[in-house]
Amino acid sequence: METFPITFLPDNVTIEAEVGETVQDVANRGKIHINASCGGEGVCGRCVIELREGTVQANPGLYLSDDDFSKGIRLACRAKIDGPATLFIPLESRADSSFFKKASQAEEILTVENPDPMVRQSCLILEPPSPDDNRSDLDRVSASLAELGLYDNDIDLSAMRTMPSVLRESDFKVTVSIFYELPLHKPETPPFGRIVAFDASTSDDNYYGLAVDVGTTSVWVRLVNLATGEVMPSVGDLNGQISFGEDVISRIVYAGRKDGLKRLQMRVIDTINRLLERYEDSFPGYRKKTFLMAVAGNTTMSHLLVGLEPKNIRLSPYVPPASTWPSVRASFLGLNVEPHTVMKVFPSVSSYVGGDIVAGVLAAGLFRRQELTLFIDVGTNGEIVIGNEDWMTCAACSAGPAFEGGGVRCGMRAAPGAIESFLYEPENKRHHLGVIGGVSPSGICGSGLINVVAELFRGGVLSKQGKFVENSSPQVREGTDGFEYLLSPAEASAGDHDIVITEIDIENLIRAKGAMFSGYQTLIESVGLEMGDLEKVIIAGGFGRSLNIENAITIGLLPFLPVDRFSYIGNSSLTGATLAALSGTMWRTAFEVKEKMTNFELSDTPGYMDRYIASQFIPHTDAALFGL
Repeated sequence: METFPITFLPDNVTIEAEVGETVQDVANRGKIHINASCGGEGVCGRCVIELREGTVQANPGLYLSDDDFSKGIRLACRAKIDGPATLFIPLESRADSSFFKKASQAEEILTVENPDPMVRQSCLILEPPSPDDNRSDLDRVSASLAELGLYDNDIDLSAMRTMPSVLRESDFKVTVSIFYELPLHKPETPPFGRIVAFDASTSDDNYYGLAVDVGTTSVWVRLVNLATGEVMPSVGDLNGQISFGEDVISRIVYAGRKDGLKRLQMRVIDTINRLLERYEDSFPGYRKKTFLMAVAGNTTMSHLLVGLEPKNIRLSPYVPPASTWPSVRASFLGLNVEPHTVMKVFPSVSSYVGGDIVAGVLAAGLFRRQELTLFIDVGTNGEIVIGNEDWMTCAACSAGPAFEGGGVRCGMRAAPGAIESFLYEPENKRHHLGVIGGVSPSGICGSGLINVVAELFRGGVLSKQGKFVENSSPQVREGTDGFEYLLSPAEASAGDHDIVITEIDIENLIRAKGAMFSGYQTLIESVGLEMGDLEKVIIAGGFGRSLNIENAITIGLLPFLPVDRFSYIGNSSLTGATLAALSGTMWRTAFEVKEKMTNFELSDTPGYMDRYIASQFIPHTDAALFGL
């Protein structure tokens, strides 16, 4: 097969490509990111590239005008290689990871009472072998552990292989690291120990664990000291899988392609490995003393991480291959850690309520709260939990990508250049923009979209149907997709185009907020309660960090409650994983949480669709729900 060099700018990376390959596939193969919300299915129009030199086989299609096409604009998933080419990836098609450097405003709670990590160390001073004592090395170790009250310890083969040399190098003075497998269904049964490593030292050196949150959009890692309970700053980056689709359904579809599952698994493994490297400067050689990884992710991400085919997650009756996971050596999956590092993956509740939500409930302490609490993780697949220490119900709402800037004409993630805040002055029909980073605007993020819609609704520019009111503002005009509101003209923007919000954008936002609100309604009314009975609302996830509560209530995303009942706890999935890494008791509690949560499939729940339709207004058809 004939190949041609394809150069991607601004990365300045050249990849040999075969005739007929799509630009998107070539970029994915070279680990060059181009936004592809739909996973390369050609239905989102987000994978825009510019042809600078050479040629590719393409046509304008649905998402490009003839004018754009004449300027060299192409869609990467539809452009096919037919010769050498130089392609530029514009800002709106690139991934911006600066979000991960933004300080969190979350109220993170990392209190662990009586820490009891799943990996513990014991220092042993053994009697060396002699003609009068020729017990095997393992018998000698086991007897010494028994003297400390530690009985019935198994041993990993990898640890056994190093045992003879380590014992003799250390003159039989060693530190033994033991992983305790916790019996989940018989809490009264003592944990069973397994020796995973020997170290030629009897010092009180620190040893570590890792908490990992594998999200659909981002991955976060945190190093914790299992000996002292100290928690290090977390590090994060975009999940490398986003090049194959920005939501779980796109990933599941891609996993069904040839080598798709393997590629997705390697991308998330590569992402975690990059993050592990970032701890080396502050903790050189820490991986030799890292014995545990506690990993939380949604159901699909957990399957992709371990390389298990996820296709049945999206097929009726929506049964995942697994909801609990065996302990596994992290290095077996390709993670750059020692063979003695044991990985534990949080259990899932259902196909769409995953281990990240179990970890979030653990972090929020919902399982031991007396007050009736609503826990929300807002995102493309919004998850909700309602309950307290006595009971919990949960559900997933297919909200769509609007909260993360997807499905929006000028949408983007929360990164420098994104319009984040908006103030409208009805008296003089002017507005003021707040842009992340204080730079010229490039687009609008999800929280910015909520703020714009809320302000325009309060200012009389938008009707409750989400339509622009005629002659309400000089910024309202007719565009290519109906009426739109001009946020920033091209000359004041970072790109060469006007930044607008369209009625289609607003319609997508209304659908998304309606899915969430009708989900709360369905769960709480299913147990015979009302919205006003909620005593606490906890918001989790990256989206919540810049969410304006009052504006979210105004559009009908959040229930009409006093603002002081709301709190934001940030990345609750990572917090829950951190708690579990530090405490075996918390890990066991995670399984108790899973068993306590009753899952509702909203599409099969009576009344959900009626509530959803009623929520397709600003804020709702039942104005009394919002004090109107």
